[in-house]
Parts: sequence; structure tokens; C-alpha cells
Amino acid sequence: MDKTFSTVATQLSFDYNMPLSFLLDNENHFSIYKPQEGRRRFEDNPEVFLKMAVFNGKVVATGKEEGVKAIKEIVEERRGDWIFDGGTLSRIIMMLSTHNRRLEMVHPFFVKEKKSNKERGNLSYRIIEKEEIEKYRDDDDFSEAFAFDENAPDEIGVAIMEKGEIVSIAGASSDSPLMWQVGVNTKPKYRGKGYGKIAVDILSDIVIDRGHLPFYGTAFSHISSMNVALSSFFRPMWIELTTN
Repeated sequence: MDKTFSTVATQLSFDYNMPLSFLLDNENHFSIYKPQEGRRRFEDNPEVFLKMAVFNGKVVATGKEEGVKAIKEIVEERRGDWIFDGGTLSRIIMMLSTHNRRLEMVHPFFVKEKKSNKERGNLSYRIIEKEEIEKYRDDDDFSEAFAFDENAPDEIGVAIMEKGEIVSIAGASSDSPLMWQVGVNTKPKYRGKGYGKIAVDILSDIVIDRGHLPFYGTAFSHISSMNVALSSFFRPMWIELTTN
């Protein structure tokens, strides 16, 4: 089994409160949510009504009993590949409204399985270590690079420099012991020059060196963000739906 695939499967088994074997077979699986040690903790909420992932061609879902019962009626017999087509997603949204809930996000997630070790020539960049991150707390230019979530602490960043000015920062938070999430911002006047891709690529190599799997989430509509992930040698691994 691919090591990256195995790591993501293990992570999702923690996140969705189910045995690892459920992530590896060909069946859809459902569980009542109970927070597990090792789960991803970014914006952690112990009161999960429903969350669902498509991974390995199938569906895994967890949440409160009423949420799980309702989603099983919609998706239990369906292949994961087609779960988020328009018709099924509409049924999910209607179901949520009957429970006074709403769809929060449907996001693709990417992982980088090995270092790219690209040569950077004369590009200027520097490492932002953990103790320096606090000074960026109120900097709106880099609000996606560092999340300041106490459950998933920001651990490290990479700043791309141009003529002494920071033009782009990628940051990584320790969402779980296994996987660190990468975010990035580039100042508006410097966008389109590839600085964000470079920052993410360098940072993710460092995360791998530190023994963690870097992952990257974005919105389906955010094409430029997905291109950053793909250009930084990430590959899509799972899709996740959450509610609130």
C-alpha cells in the first residue's frame, strides 16, 4: 500500500471514528461521532451533526445519530465518485434544512507525498519559525497563511522576499500529529508571478523533513488556489463535506 494513501486513511479513521479497515474496503461506512485522539483539530467542534468524506472511491460519514440516519438514506447505496453531483447535493441540502442545519463547505484536499527539492536560483526567501509567527496575528495580508487556532497551532512559515519586502507567506499548522495543513497568501500586487506556488513548495518540503504529511484544502471555485496546490507537487486525495 502507498505510504501516503495509508497515512491519509489512518488520519480519516481518527477523524471519522471508525476502524482503518473501513477506509480500505469498497463499502460506504457510517459512525456516530465521538472525538478520537489523533483527529484533525483545526476549528475542532465536538458537536458534529454531520460530516462526510469521499476517499478511495467510497463514502465515510459521521455525526449525531439523526444526521447519520438521514445521510444513509441518501447515499448508502451510491458510489462515492458521484456523491457530489447536483442532484445528490441538492437532496443533502434539503435534508439538512429539515434538521435546521446548513451546508458549511464541500472542499477538495490535496497532499504532497515527497519532496520536490527544486532549485530556486537567486530567489530570496526565509524561514519563519514558530516563535516569530505571533507578530503576523493582525496582518490581513497573510490571514490564510497563519490561522492562530489554539487547537491546531501554527508551526512554521516560509516568506518569499522581493527587494527586502515580504510578498508571499506559506504557513503550516499542526492539525494532527500525522498531518500539517498548509495555507498561503500573496500580496495583491504580486499575484500571478508564482510566488505562492514557490512558498508552498518550499514549506511543504520542510514539513516532510519534520516528519509530517503536508495537506492543502481549498474551495472548488478557487481555481487559482487549486493550481497552487498542483503546481507545488500536491495531488488530490479526498473531498470533504461539513455542516453547521
